[in-house]
Amino acid sequence: MTFKKIQDIVLNKLLDKYEKSKTFTGTNQMNQSFGKRISELFSKYNDDAEYELFCDVNEAMHSLEALQYISITYERGDIINMVSLNVAKLQDIYEYVGREPKKEEHSWLIDTMLAFESKVNNNSRLHLLGNYIKVQREKISKNQKVEYYDGAKTDYVDLLTLVYELLLNENEIFVRDLSIKLFHDSKRVEKLETKAKSLLYQYGDYLDKDSVFEECNVLKTPTYVSVKGKAVLKIGGQTIDLSRLMGDIALSTESLKELDSVTVIGNRVVTVENLTSFHNYGVGKQELDDLVIYLGGFHNRAKRDFLIKLYEQNNDKEYRHFGDIDAGGFYILEHLKHKTGIPFVSLSMDINTLEKYMEHTKTLTVNDRKRLERLLDKLECDREVIAFMLNKDCKLEQEAVSELAK
Repeated sequence: MTFKKIQDIVLNKLLDKYEKSKTFTGTNQMNQSFGKRISELFSKYNDDAEYELFCDVNEAMHSLEALQYISITYERGDIINMVSLNVAKLQDIYEYVGREPKKEEHSWLIDTMLAFESKVNNNSRLHLLGNYIKVQREKISKNQKVEYYDGAKTDYVDLLTLVYELLLNENEIFVRDLSIKLFHDSKRVEKLETKAKSLLYQYGDYLDKDSVFEECNVLKTPTYVSVKGKAVLKIGGQTIDLSRLMGDIALSTESLKELDSVTVIGNRVVTVENLTSFHNYGVGKQELDDLVIYLGGFHNRAKRDFLIKLYEQNNDKEYRHFGDIDAGGFYILEHLKHKTGIPFVSLSMDINTLEKYMEHTKTLTVNDRKRLERLLDKLECDREVIAFMLNKDCKLEQEAVSELAK
């Protein structure tokens, strides 16, 4: 270990202790000292077999003492017990180890946040970012760690820039195109993606973390809505009678933008959570009386606009959602209702279905229970089935429910 590295280890540990103290925040009621035992910093310092390390540490500490950066107390003879920081030399010490003072870092963080906060104003779409910034400024005032900042300033500015653009984005765009648009680098957004999704999910109202980008209309690949059953579509002057088809058709989100009208000729509209269940829905029945829709996760604006247009033109129909009988399934149902304003009601997501297919159920995880308990406090509908799931310790994937297929 080099002479300078030994010094840097010691000084940085002492600075860490200082920067976590009440002296640093100005809230101390008495004078504080900031010391570390050498044996804690170098576990082999007292090992007779490591005499060279012992000599190197002592020489390095004597040099720092000569610079008045630390004071030394000895255990016996020339064995160092503890080294303590000289706070009167803080600026010199920061420069010596090449470290930015935390107060300067805090000042930079606040200035950066204020620059973004000034763009938020009263824009409701940016409320999430404003709330995040408010929480982080409070953390700084308490000398707590800023969330999603790891000391890399460029990364942090780029992260806030990405979050800002995601919240304002209205048009469907691919991840790499957005990356080039914002950073002139096709891979930059991918490097920031995990933090951006976590921040947005933590402070926003998104179905799940993985779908955040799609809900912001940022896609990795084109997405589709699959439909089948009793409806007539008019797209770009073309008429498609789904009831005359043997199977389903998939509409890209670009095609959905060209949709002129949807006329439901059955009595019910049913959205289905999983692709396998969508394909099985109605199989073996002589005639399918529903318009059945697989949304592929229901995440982006094009899909929401499709559902809203469908409802506006067919608001006399019954709207049902068929999903997993678990926390995720009920969250998707609530998400559908909240994002579209359509009064969806669950389909075969009830106690009778659970009892009928009890042999196919699985036990709840700890996270399942937490999410279900939150739903129980939040929901007005489906409370009975959620209470039953918690009581019986069960959940059911919709693929096990065959009654809608045959």
